[in-house]
Amino acid sequence: MPKRTQLPPEERIDYSVRMAVEYFISCCPPDQRADALRMLHAGLTADQQAGLVHALDAAGKEGESAFAGLLVATLSGKLQSVVWIQILPGKTAVVWPPKSGEPASLPLMQAASHFLAKHDLPLTQILIQSEAPVDQKLMEAGEFRKLVDLAYLLADRSFFPPTTPETELEFLPRASNDPKRLGKLLVRTYQGSLDCPALNGVRSKSDILEGYAAQGNYTPEHWFFIRSDGEDVGALILAEHGKGEQWELVYMGVVPEGRGQGVGWQIVQFALWQAQRGGAQRVILAVDETNSYAIEMYQRAGFISWDRRTVYARLQPSTC
Repeated sequence: MPKRTQLPPEERIDYSVRMAVEYFISCCPPDQRADALRMLHAGLTADQQAGLVHALDAAGKEGESAFAGLLVATLSGKLQSVVWIQILPGKTAVVWPPKSGEPASLPLMQAASHFLAKHDLPLTQILIQSEAPVDQKLMEAGEFRKLVDLAYLLADRSFFPPTTPETELEFLPRASNDPKRLGKLLVRTYQGSLDCPALNGVRSKSDILEGYAAQGNYTPEHWFFIRSDGEDVGALILAEHGKGEQWELVYMGVVPEGRGQGVGWQIVQFALWQAQRGGAQRVILAVDETNSYAIEMYQRAGFISWDRRTVYARLQPSTC
């Protein structure tokens, strides 16, 4: 799979812009990073704080490039506000926003938007707990719009098939070994999909595959072409997390002509059986709350809701 793209050294040290007379906005110097991250953490909601800790743990393994998007606003040399643009594989990013209500936060989010445009990141997201208040002015300053409400579902081991599920489908592993074929198939499964349709066409096929590969522990054996009567009708991507007790159904899609025939149900049963074989204790997934058909199918398979998130996104067509 494609490797994570790192920004060149000059991009990590030569980014500063004066957005207002009072504030100077720049990349955070290394000697101020600890203070900046503490300020960032303090301004987030409780669920975002937990996510930030996990993200920082992963970033610590990447070195200096992980903090290319850590921007700070200062006034007379004193730290006022912080935002972190966490650049991820597949030309995506997650923004950990500055504290709402601070005077420096709006120009800082404008600087974040400038940074994203400069670095050709077509998909950037901010995840917010669905019940949490949203600072619309802050979102607008960064050019973020509401994208989707996500339901996070979980099925525990008691719902895993104990034996190979009956199916007329053929599941071919190591689909990632043929990225051209897989990319074309994924685009077909996106057609008419009820899951985040606004994302269709935003990223290139290679970026999409790179993004999927970054979810959990990448294992080629858990990427499947799904065939019926000798034709590709769907795709399935699974990923283990941590030591493998938790698996994620990263992606499941069926081509338009294969829908309404029970293909999705057979794929879900196969996915749960794979998790059972791998020793998983649970399988998790995220689904667009408007996709009632998929949610009803997952519920029949034993999935229950355990969390909800609202996704705000900044979409920018890729130049690649």
